[in-house]
Amino acid sequence: MNIETWLQLVAICFLGAISPGPSLALVVANTVAGGRTYGVVTSLGHGVGIGIWAFLTAVGIAGVMVDKSGILLALQFVGACLIAYIGFRTIISANRVSIQQNDSRTTGSGTLLRGASEGFLISLLNPKIALFFLAIFSHLVQPDSGWTETGLMGITAGLIDACWYVFVALMLTGSNIGRIFQNRAKVVSRISGIFLILIALYLFSEMIQRLL
Repeated sequence: MNIETWLQLVAICFLGAISPGPSLALVVANTVAGGRTYGVVTSLGHGVGIGIWAFLTAVGIAGVMVDKSGILLALQFVGACLIAYIGFRTIISANRVSIQQNDSRTTGSGTLLRGASEGFLISLLNPKIALFFLAIFSHLVQPDSGWTETGLMGITAGLIDACWYVFVALMLTGSNIGRIFQNRAKVVSRISGIFLILIALYLFSEMIQRLL
């Protein structure tokens, strides 16, 4: 991969990462509810899922999955259910949330694993991410691309995504914006939860329209 192709990949992946969506809502909700470390591990888990999608797309596996409507529909259903669950959980826990600026409370390994799993699953169970990578990699992947090159593509996409959402989590808990959110943690939590539920409903409606 030449430097021009790599820079194109970096630019596109960054623009995809910063675009608003369920992933951003999840990171914000988990950061507000669980504090800095919880938000960071959610971001890292999400980055791993993105890296896997990018790698699978680069080697052609995601294209096979997208061609099979049954697999695509199942992934969409599970992903929508996960988004709805996280949204309802965020709203229910809104009355007892506050942003943890410096993680003064103890966060157990089980809680951190849950945050990382949620970030990982919300990216892995989003078929639109596969379509996104199919669209960009169809112009970047060459017929003679080897495992090293495709692996680099996956790692690059995952690192960019993880770094962006870690930045979001750190910004919310360590800046003036974080202090503003601290006084409005309940409102932010409810808004994030409602946003996630609306996204899930939209995904469900898309599936129903596709079946009709």
